Amino acid sequence: MTAPRRAVVVMPAGPIPAQWAAASPFAGLDVCRAAGWEVLPGGPRPNFDEDFWDLTGLRDMPKSARSNTRRLDFRAIIDPAFRLTAKEYIFALAVPDHELVLALPDAARTTYKPTSCFNYCVQLVRWLNFLTAQGISDLTAVMQEHCDVYRVMRMERKHPTRGTGPISAGTMLTILQPVRNLALYRELFSKAAYRPGFAPWPGLALTDVAGWKNKQENSVPAVAEEVFQPTVAAALYLTETLGPLVAVEFERLLNEVENRSSSTMRGISPAAGATFSQVVASYVRRGQPLPELDGRLLTKRIGGGADPEDPLVRVHVSRLINERMNYSAFPYRLVESVRPMLEDAVAKVGIAGAYARDATPVSRYDDQVLVPWTLPLTGQQLRDLAFLVLAACRILVASISGMRASELDELTPLSPQAPVTISGDTQRFRLTSRLIKGHDLGGVQAEWVVLEPAYRAVQLAARLNQAADDGQVFPMSPTDFLHGRLRDWVNGPGGQRLGLAPIPAGPVNGRMLRRTLALTLAYRPGGLLAAKVHLKHVSVVTTEGYAHKPGGSQGALLAEVERAQEEHHLELTEAAYRDYRDGKMPAGPGARDLIKAFEHIDDALKEHRPGPAAVLDSDRRLEMLLKQQAKSLHVQAANYCWFRDPSRALCLKLAGTPNATKPLAGMCDSARCPQATHHPCHLPVWESTAASNTVFLDNPRFPKAEKARLQPELERAQQIVNEIIAANTGLGEE
Repeated sequence: MTAPRRAVVVMPAGPIPAQWAAASPFAGLDVCRAAGWEVLPGGPRPNFDEDFWDLTGLRDMPKSARSNTRRLDFRAIIDPAFRLTAKEYIFALAVPDHELVLALPDAARTTYKPTSCFNYCVQLVRWLNFLTAQGISDLTAVMQEHCDVYRVMRMERKHPTRGTGPISAGTMLTILQPVRNLALYRELFSKAAYRPGFAPWPGLALTDVAGWKNKQENSVPAVAEEVFQPTVAAALYLTETLGPLVAVEFERLLNEVENRSSSTMRGISPAAGATFSQVVASYVRRGQPLPELDGRLLTKRIGGGADPEDPLVRVHVSRLINERMNYSAFPYRLVESVRPMLEDAVAKVGIAGAYARDATPVSRYDDQVLVPWTLPLTGQQLRDLAFLVLAACRILVASISGMRASELDELTPLSPQAPVTISGDTQRFRLTSRLIKGHDLGGVQAEWVVLEPAYRAVQLAARLNQAADDGQVFPMSPTDFLHGRLRDWVNGPGGQRLGLAPIPAGPVNGRMLRRTLALTLAYRPGGLLAAKVHLKHVSVVTTEGYAHKPGGSQGALLAEVERAQEEHHLELTEAAYRDYRDGKMPAGPGARDLIKAFEHIDDALKEHRPGPAAVLDSDRRLEMLLKQQAKSLHVQAANYCWFRDPSRALCLKLAGTPNATKPLAGMCDSARCPQATHHPCHLPVWESTAASNTVFLDNPRFPKAEKARLQPELERAQQIVNEIIAANTGLGEE
């Protein structure tokens, strides 16, 4: 019995035949010139006929673009006909105004940037090679079943280090778009194309196929409060307190590396031995520990055969040699000739890092007790700490400015502009950057008005990163990775020694930090963002940045804040209306007007006959009526201000500005203003105020003049407490 023969399918491979390449409508075209991408002098200019498009010479590539996105490699596509189709498709995305592309009714009209072209190139390689693996050598043979199998296969992420897991809907949309869109460009392709009339997933929106939920509202969650507060506090402490000290030591390290010799000692001569003995003796005489070896070099030394228990295995002998001799490296095998001397020194003074040995005392974050800012550091530990401060700088700027990741990546040492002094000797701090998202290649110039801590953080980052004038000040690492490094250090010995609050586990990324800032500005206009950063100051600089450049990214952040504020005010108004329906009435001088407004809403709803068909319409009408009421709401720390009539606002009367369009929060007297109301949510604030004033008044050492001032404040707070309680128990109803 003979074994069955295996079917051998020979698939085409190798370069694109010359006659195929010549038949392409884009044959011989300069990719960069056709796409309008400016190339630096001497930079590569890829031709369409090449299978590798080198875009490393583009002038306007954003700094956030990684090096691999500057290279479009079609060589990985096995089938040469498929490879030609992929190049034609990517070229059409980059040059949508080409006459042949314009003739296609369904082709994209937006010019794709090089980074987007790279993403689609990667997905085309995978899709077309998948078809080749299925034995397909002609795209006319592609069936819907192939598309479905490919979709299922790509739904699971398989990464050698990150493990497996489901692909996000957004990534899935990027994966499937080339699969579907090849059908839109069928008439353009010169060699391989889907058959006429075929389009993957007919009748379905690609967003539905990918599982993408197109929500109108912002679905990015805010960072959890218990994570956000200690994160910003730690970032501010690192940048403001530790950062300048780390920068001094780090610059010392860089200077030593720059001036260090590159020669290696081959043996110890009598003269060298005598000099080395003097160096070691000087350490013993001063009582200073011998320098400690970096952990990375220690691992290498032990891997080379050194005994981990050897008392000299952690001694940085090369550093000792380099102090007075022109050698940078000392082979560990030579240590035997100086072992007695070194062992005696280690026994007397020990071993410690060579940097920050005389660390300046700083105040701990929690109890303000003075402690050295760090324990002695090795060179690698100092580099790690410098990177940690860079991470803290980026997290801080993102947290209190709302800048996007692409805008942070565009910051350079020249971004901090000279401070501008305004009225009252107040200074305004501005950062220049570039807006990348939603703009042509290279973006547009932008300017942000920021708080001084963010301004100084950018300056510190530029100093630590040793960036050139047009270089990046921040590391390219994702925010979630940087936050993980920060959390590990804060929760470890280094952060706890300085009294920093531990950071709980929880997701943190750049979009979440921006969303957190927007929601916090919208919900708590009078409170603290975190770590002494006042929300009022953030709101002021954000508004000024918008006024300076209305079309800028800071304006987009302000718009997001206003949308969140409108939603929040509607929620608060709905809650007040529900309390009214449940018999929990508002208190305060404006309570009567608010109750009348709610009664008017009830009357308006009664005009619609009840019934199953009218329920939905009634709910919508209620929402619209409450929205009108919510437009007048201004949230204060201890009351609501229903600012419907500026002429009745007490704060405007006191300030002499009756025509103002907003109330003056700093002059609010909710016990007397006819537009102010108090609700159950304000009860803890007033109870706390009354309790605090009572403690002060009961103190016999408290000045009499202050007691006379506080007594009316106590009576006022207690009266408001009684009114809120009475209104919510029905005792205040007429």
